[in-house]
Amino acid sequence: MMQASLHQPELEHLTGEALRDRQLVKLRSQLLRVYRDSPYYRDKFDAAGVDPLRFQGWDDYARYPFFDKEEERLSQERSREVMGHPFGMHVTCDVRDINRVSASSGTTGAPTYIGYTANDRAVSQDHVARMMARAGLVRGDRVLFAGVMSMWIVGIPAVDALLNLGFCVIPIGGLATTERFAQTAIDTRPDMMMCTPSYALHLIKSVPQKTRWRTEEFGIRKLIVFGEPGGGIPEIREQLSAGFGGAEIYDMSGGTGCTNPLGLSCEAHNGIHIFGNDNALMEILDQDLNPLPIENGVEGEVVFTGLVKECQPLIRWRDKDLIRVFTDPCPCGRPGPRIEFRGRIDDMLLVKGVNVFPNAVRDVVAASSDLVGGDIQIMRYSASAVVEAPVDVQVCLKPGVALETRARLAQELEAAIQNKLRFRARVQLVEPDDFSMEYGATGKAKLVRTLDRPGA
Repeated sequence: MMQASLHQPELEHLTGEALRDRQLVKLRSQLLRVYRDSPYYRDKFDAAGVDPLRFQGWDDYARYPFFDKEEERLSQERSREVMGHPFGMHVTCDVRDINRVSASSGTTGAPTYIGYTANDRAVSQDHVARMMARAGLVRGDRVLFAGVMSMWIVGIPAVDALLNLGFCVIPIGGLATTERFAQTAIDTRPDMMMCTPSYALHLIKSVPQKTRWRTEEFGIRKLIVFGEPGGGIPEIREQLSAGFGGAEIYDMSGGTGCTNPLGLSCEAHNGIHIFGNDNALMEILDQDLNPLPIENGVEGEVVFTGLVKECQPLIRWRDKDLIRVFTDPCPCGRPGPRIEFRGRIDDMLLVKGVNVFPNAVRDVVAASSDLVGGDIQIMRYSASAVVEAPVDVQVCLKPGVALETRARLAQELEAAIQNKLRFRARVQLVEPDDFSMEYGATGKAKLVRTLDRPGA
């Protein structure tokens, strides 16, 4: 095993009953606090027939109600009307103690606002320190931050923590022109870059097209990618590494309602290690929303509870992510359960009764041929999640694929999708210069495009 560097070894090594006992103490305290300080939570818990004053343990907790995006949105709409602030009726601190605000992208409706107290920021900073230690970075290393700054949760909050921890931060953001980005990278020679995988792939392609440099020349040793599952897909990870001259790729994950970050992958690329278990309670649920044991190979919906969040803690937050858990030892030697994202419940399409997750389609396509990159788009012709077969899937080719091989390649990809995902696809191969990927406000690639009609 390789030597693992940890920022909080005594906490990051907690497992089994020692971890569960620590979580239970914090959970009991958090439930009592929100019940005492928030009329919203008091009414919510009373309606569900649960009482933190009589909380006994994990069996009791399985009866506590969930929180989700729609409830959060309604709570914040109500607080704007009644309280004159956007933080929700479920806010559990004095609003004058909120000293930083982030927001969701708003791509599924009105944005929601996330507040931080000074202590919330301190916890987030500690988690950033854990992440950077695991990536082998130390104080003074140069970090090129290329995520969207603005209000995004992995924007100014991440830069804020990195600055306080003593890193040399180059906050270029994710909206700079390719020319400005390349000049900055050449001049500053960063040790590490942080961005979405889609943006990194865009740079690999656009830098040599628009400047006299290539991304391999930047000297970047490590990339921490976030916001999308690309860092966990071997084919995309290999493209990123090769495009940045052999850089090590790390995939970062956070937890809504808890703190960010919560986990980071390692050099073994064996899932994302969760390193914030002492501050964030992770549950895995089956299709009937019953808790499953967190053991090797279990799959289900992940639910998080912020154990120490002061502002707007979300109790049993359903972020609608499906994950697989690994608890067997990792070759890297680092502790903590590992997770692998399988898809999102609310991104799911239904094709003749088959659940189709766009991320899974991208994974299958990328793994099926060396002639295609990692970019796809699924076309649908209504807002409904129900899509008729065959499903139109645009696939971006790598440069220079011969015309005579394309018909066979399309058939191979269609067969791979049919065999592995159990639905019929109609693959359209697209030249790299003609492929158009849509992105959300935070830089996340949109894998499903809704059109009025075929060919629109």
